[in-house]
Amino acid sequence: MKKHLFAWAMMASMLLATACGGGDAQITESGNAEQTSSALTETADDGYIDDGLPEANYDGYEFRILCDPVYLEFVYSEGETGVQINDMVYESNRTVEERFNVDLVHVPMTDWMATSEVQKSILAGDDAFDICFMHDISAGNLSLENLFHNLYDVPHLNFKQPWWPKYSVESMTINDRMYLISNCISYYGFYATRTMFFNRDMIEKYDMESPYDLVLNNQWTLDKLIEMSKDIYEDTNGNSTVDYTDTRGFAMTVPYCLFENFGHEAWGKNDDGSFYLDTYNDRSIALMDKLVDWLCSDNPAVYYSNKHSGRQNEDSSAIWFSQGNLLFTYGAIGHQLPSLINSSINYGILPMPKVDASQEDYICACCELPGVVPITVSDINRTGMIIEAMSAEAYRTVYPNYYEYALKGRYANDEESVKMIDIMFQNRVLSYTYIYGGNGGGLQQVVNNVLTQGGNFASYYEKNAAKDEKRIEQLNEFFMD
Repeated sequence: MKKHLFAWAMMASMLLATACGGGDAQITESGNAEQTSSALTETADDGYIDDGLPEANYDGYEFRILCDPVYLEFVYSEGETGVQINDMVYESNRTVEERFNVDLVHVPMTDWMATSEVQKSILAGDDAFDICFMHDISAGNLSLENLFHNLYDVPHLNFKQPWWPKYSVESMTINDRMYLISNCISYYGFYATRTMFFNRDMIEKYDMESPYDLVLNNQWTLDKLIEMSKDIYEDTNGNSTVDYTDTRGFAMTVPYCLFENFGHEAWGKNDDGSFYLDTYNDRSIALMDKLVDWLCSDNPAVYYSNKHSGRQNEDSSAIWFSQGNLLFTYGAIGHQLPSLINSSINYGILPMPKVDASQEDYICACCELPGVVPITVSDINRTGMIIEAMSAEAYRTVYPNYYEYALKGRYANDEESVKMIDIMFQNRVLSYTYIYGGNGGGLQQVVNNVLTQGGNFASYYEKNAAKDEKRIEQLNEFFMD
């Protein structure tokens, strides 16, 4: 494994600077990692971080991973294919198998929102899987039915280790309870981080300031993005019709995470972890007014669509950008990259702009394909051991390759973008409002819903506040019990 740990000390300081710090984690007699430990295990000169797990032999036990086949690639691989990231996942899996004498196997799930399959199996008392990866909202909903283990009670999980990023642990922990795994066991959270892409040649064509310099000089703000994009429009095909072949200043398909990217969360958290409604205030009103004015006008230079599917269709912003028709676009890294692999455009990557210059850090929000541990597992000590080992090994093997080779090497085609990626991953956020908000309505996706329902933030909030208050009451009753 150590041959893949190039510059991992640098990686730990940049990508996972948000992880909890510390030194040696102590394993108690019951196998639980002391969460109060102030130290991680020692780091070797080559950057290797030991997970501190005890030796164990599980006699070929089949550790069953329930997951939709489409999303399985982020955590499991059946064999080498020559695709770099797949092969790193495969190598990571095999290392864990050999270390503990287990066999990681895939248990198919119809799709990642097939909650009834998970629910029925657990309620029937079936020990059918050891871990399940599923849609984040579905996982949040099912966790309220007491179907999953509280991760703080699972032996061997050590949240002081860097494969448990601080931003996700803090977001998912509510009153010392956490049911959803968002860590390095899967690289989906990395893949689903939202950011900005820009066309470098268009920046030069329109004689604009370097976005890289703007970032480094604390001038990359929402106002600057609006200023640079709002007047860029050309009827490229000359048909006197605004369509997807035209040149625009900005376009995006589905604005997931926009609220969080500007330092907002629709719900707040009290010191005890309980939620309260915090959607409508002076800061959020100013942000929403700005977004509505920019994106809900008749200005052909900017375009917004709430279409969830078809990200690689000809009418999606990812395709427009890859064809050189957009100055800026917004979306998940993993959604943008497929259309850029064979594109010849000269593009760059940026962190999300700050809401204004007073914002302390650039923020990049992400979604997740969380893991859950069913209450039906027959040996929770073994389950915790394998989850921690898989998380640690993926941190050592998969993450540095995805970050350094795939993003910084293959896809980031200039040195400045490499610096931008480092900035992007220093301050990521995962929205608990989105995960626990219900089923997509209400204030869970407030930006998306306001932009597509007339652009009146005050009216939308008034119509949905009571619904969210009821949901918050339900959650507080469950988590504060």
